[in-house]
Amino acid sequence: MNFLTLEIILLSIFIIFVSTFLFFKRKNITLQKIIYPFLYLILYRSNFGIKFMEKFSKKYKEIIIFFGYCCIGLSVIGMIFISLNIILMLYSILKTPSISPGVALVLPFTNIPGLGWLGFLHWIIAIFILAIVHEFAHGIVAKAHGLKIKSAGFAFFALLAPIIPAAFVEPDEEKLKKQPDVVKYSIYAAGPMVNIFLAIILLIALPYVGYGLVHRGTSLAPFENTITDPIGFSFDLTNSTLPAANAGLENEMIVTHFNGEQIYDANSFLETMYLTIKPGDNISLTVENKTYIMTTVKSTDNRGIIGVTNFKNERRVKSKYKLIKPYFYWLKDLFKWVFVFNLFVGLFNLLPLGIVDGGRILKTLLDRIMKDKKKAQKVWGLISFFFLAVLILGLVTTYFGNPLTLLK
Repeated sequence: MNFLTLEIILLSIFIIFVSTFLFFKRKNITLQKIIYPFLYLILYRSNFGIKFMEKFSKKYKEIIIFFGYCCIGLSVIGMIFISLNIILMLYSILKTPSISPGVALVLPFTNIPGLGWLGFLHWIIAIFILAIVHEFAHGIVAKAHGLKIKSAGFAFFALLAPIIPAAFVEPDEEKLKKQPDVVKYSIYAAGPMVNIFLAIILLIALPYVGYGLVHRGTSLAPFENTITDPIGFSFDLTNSTLPAANAGLENEMIVTHFNGEQIYDANSFLETMYLTIKPGDNISLTVENKTYIMTTVKSTDNRGIIGVTNFKNERRVKSKYKLIKPYFYWLKDLFKWVFVFNLFVGLFNLLPLGIVDGGRILKTLLDRIMKDKKKAQKVWGLISFFFLAVLILGLVTTYFGNPLTLLK
């Protein structure tokens, strides 16, 4: 039985188990209908983790309060950073309709652009870690400020059936509303900032998790250099109109030779392409003993390109380590996905969007600086709508092509 078959079976068992559990615990659940019965949210309230949050926040009260205040400034920087990136994405969609914006739904059994295949087990474990860390951070900072935690539990976004797990901590909202704004900011900011801090810790401890995302350094996990040998590099196609795609190359092919010479990683290829190759030059890439010849075209910065991106150095496990290969790479990918989920979901939660943490921070600020509460609510709604619309446009462009091309 291969990993894919096993994960499909585990996904089926997971859905059956969650559905059965929620049925028998239906007195403890709350249903939030979005587009019922196609899309809805199930909240299962319990006392999960409350004692731990109380004990931890009591023991380290002053440190936690200080940490929460530090999170405020950092969250504002994060909000500005992710907001500017969304605006720049909109600009690129408008300016260059043929370029994919790189916005994708992070769902199991899908190939995430630039990151690779996401299996069910990696997905469910990464989401579980992400949700627990995020919500416990909210709860611990709230408890440090003396707020009561009414309940904590699990949630499930349902697409017909409960599929996407989450977690939640429910403080006393009435008492939270009466807190000084700085306390509200620190509670809202704690969740996404702890996710980002966890991602940074993983990046420092295991630099390979950020390869291709935040740096171009080594992509090797611990012990990987010992058990593997380099064999070349893989890539993704930029689009179907450029020379690489026209020559017959496909995503994730492994290149072993460049211009007739053996190549072990992408570094020498990229160096030659950037410094030597000009528009109109012929180059050759060899994949599995088949050579593809193509002529470079001119890029926006006058370089010769063939239309490939998302380079990944590939390695082959040595024969004496064949038995551990699937388990080694499964564990390697797990840490990568935990890093990716915490980094990007943490940043996403800082967007000034609706009910995510960034949106709640912005709403609190607008209510304070604008005397007219109705006007503040309207401004908050317009900002939320703008970012939601851009994100939807990014998703549509990624999966169906840029709809703006129809206007040309």
